[in-house]
Amino acid sequence: MRETIKKTSLLLALPTILHSSHNLQAAESKDNTLADVIVSEDSEDGRPEKPSKTDLSTPKTKISKKDIAETNAVTTSDSIKFESGVFVRQRYIGDPNAPVGMRGSNPYQGGRVMVFMDGMPIWNALQYSFNGSPRWGLIGPGEIKSVDILSGPFSAEYSGNAMGGVINFNTLLPQKREVYTEATYIFQPYQFEGTSKNLQGFRTFGSYGDKFGDFSSYFSYNHLENEGQPMTTYNYSNTSGANGGALRAYTSGAGSVSGAYLERNPRAVGNQANQGGYAGQPRLSYGDSGVVHSVDDLYKWKGGYQINPQLDALFTVAFENLDVTSVGQTYLRKADGTPVYGNGSTTYNYNGLRIVPVGTNFGASQQNRQTLTLGGGLKGQLFGNWNTDTHVSYFDVLHDQTVSSSLNPSDPNNTNAGQISDVDSMGWVNISTKFDNQKFFDREDLSFSTGMEYQHAKMFTSQYSTSNYTSTNRDRLTLRSGGATDTYGLFGQLSWRFIQDWDATFGSRLERWNVSDGIYLSGNNNYSPRDRQASTWSPKFSLGYEPGRWKFRYSVAKAYRFPLVGELFDNSNSLRGSVSLANSLLKPEDGTHHNLMGEYDFNNGYIRLNLFHENVRNAIYSSTISNSLLIAQDPATFGPGGLNLNASNFSSLLASIDEVEINGIDLTINQDRVFDSNFDIKLDTTILNSKILKNDANVNYVSKSFPLLPDYRANLLTTYHYGKDWDFSVGTRYQGRMYAQLDNKDLQLPYYAAFTESVYVDLKATYRFNNAGHISAGVDNINDYQAFFNHPLPQRTFFAQIGYKF
Repeated sequence: MRETIKKTSLLLALPTILHSSHNLQAAESKDNTLADVIVSEDSEDGRPEKPSKTDLSTPKTKISKKDIAETNAVTTSDSIKFESGVFVRQRYIGDPNAPVGMRGSNPYQGGRVMVFMDGMPIWNALQYSFNGSPRWGLIGPGEIKSVDILSGPFSAEYSGNAMGGVINFNTLLPQKREVYTEATYIFQPYQFEGTSKNLQGFRTFGSYGDKFGDFSSYFSYNHLENEGQPMTTYNYSNTSGANGGALRAYTSGAGSVSGAYLERNPRAVGNQANQGGYAGQPRLSYGDSGVVHSVDDLYKWKGGYQINPQLDALFTVAFENLDVTSVGQTYLRKADGTPVYGNGSTTYNYNGLRIVPVGTNFGASQQNRQTLTLGGGLKGQLFGNWNTDTHVSYFDVLHDQTVSSSLNPSDPNNTNAGQISDVDSMGWVNISTKFDNQKFFDREDLSFSTGMEYQHAKMFTSQYSTSNYTSTNRDRLTLRSGGATDTYGLFGQLSWRFIQDWDATFGSRLERWNVSDGIYLSGNNNYSPRDRQASTWSPKFSLGYEPGRWKFRYSVAKAYRFPLVGELFDNSNSLRGSVSLANSLLKPEDGTHHNLMGEYDFNNGYIRLNLFHENVRNAIYSSTISNSLLIAQDPATFGPGGLNLNASNFSSLLASIDEVEINGIDLTINQDRVFDSNFDIKLDTTILNSKILKNDANVNYVSKSFPLLPDYRANLLTTYHYGKDWDFSVGTRYQGRMYAQLDNKDLQLPYYAAFTESVYVDLKATYRFNNAGHISAGVDNINDYQAFFNHPLPQRTFFAQIGYKF
């Protein structure tokens, strides 16, 4: 990170900005004004960033455009992969389901991390788990100016959805005519079990910007096309005992097959799944979901109007088109090479073992999603010492349809029957307006901010059976679900610099949450969940002390996260006989958060330590449960007369954990030009200890670790600058072991459904020429480590890129 960026992050994050006389010794001159320091070298739009003296309560880090250029950042989410305590579960480059986790919030708790684009929300206010990904595709990586990362919910400006943190992408707005183009090639030689293929992809980005008097206009187009490894493997684990044991021997059936792989199941089997049963039982892997092909096109226009030198109006229009296709493949072959798909009842002989493949695993899937985003904003000085930051945004899913076949198109039993999943209506409207005064009552020692926010989110989906998936004819409605939420927020925050080097910040946030229009229709079930309301008050407090180069801050905050529409209403069935069940009775998550920060600044760098504690009641989590257990508990709903679940499969069920505690340590060391050399270094580590304190629904979960939170994360990024044109970077990313099940019985095994540790070593070399172009080459995971986050994560991946600014 460059020196000016380092100053920016420190000044924004810590109480240095309270007294301009306390300039960093890393500054070039003691005469630098605040604005001079804040204009980072990547501020290509020429407008200085104005920090607020009321946002000191939250630990804050800034990533510059040049920081991003030192890593293999092909997608927007790649730009934050070396940040402390941040993890994006991106299964392959271009993955539309890439949820993000921060601190004590795992990626499947997507409603706990707020992501913004120039102040407009792009975090997923509707869905959770693997579907809860922010709309990363709404930002082209080539348009990112910088990224601000705030840890925790300590600022009253943000709702309880900031339990994990806030990520704000700042994008470019031109001040002169500028054309930029960039192309990236992606290559992953992938090998796992029955798949051996060279996966390829490319990204192209182009932009045109200009300024006409007080008007700025910026057009961009981003195209990302890539192949991803198979996401799911299909297994047969009919063992000799109800709770596991050896695989059953073949006795009679349809003859011999080859091609299966013997594995150990990372999870418990049968009714013991998530109920204390032991994992590690043998199973046979006989196929997978096939290579994923994704094509993502983003067309975007941004405009700006400078009302006066201190006030800007901003506008955004973005259209995104996404296509994702895959076709399952079987590994099984007869002696003559004929593929065997199976029908779920015919038994085959694999090396003396019984195997019963299920043909519905190998169907084809085609998804098309089209979204429209509209946004407008007003930012700057209104009058006197009052400033505003106001945004209105509208996100609408114009079309989202997934068509799936029941069987593989090459299966002899295929009749083209299948399933169609439609989004009937999905999107959100967000209105937020903030006002701040850095000299409240004309006092240098007081700063005040206030504002309100309104968000309407809705989601209604339908599923149909079809006799011909190729024609998308809908034969029969099988499921319809959905609902809507409205959230109102009002906040105030006051900072008081009461004596030299000391400050205190007091914040408060009031929220009102309404739930309406819930519907769930499936089989014999026709259920309309009742409307609900809730109101909450979230106080905040922060105390800071800054003696010289040292900075210390303690922050405490209440935060309430209201359940998302998807968590309340989004039910779905799969062709494989499993179901994903929402829960319309979920309570708001109730969190109490503490953070103690210490930091020491030195020339060209800093060292920062955060100790944090989180206590969350009613923690929402989706756990896996055996279908046979669901059928036994409620045969009318889940048996043949209802959803008719496949008893041998598993489903997911949303519920609340009574109380969870998380303690963490976060250490960051950031140093440019180490010992006046050409080396930059950035090291961050996060240690987590999570524990379930109370769970009356199943007391066996008490004292267990909360799922999907690794005990340790660490990143190391070093960059060597050779002359003014060459940069060489080496990065290492490590994530420790974690549990997927609430009973903590799952194992760290290198197979599908496991959540394993990971260690990646990344390399990149960049050459810049003519002060306008660059050529780079790199490789992620050069050590070719095969990690799993339920699905297999990418193996060794190569990149080559060229870009030029005209």
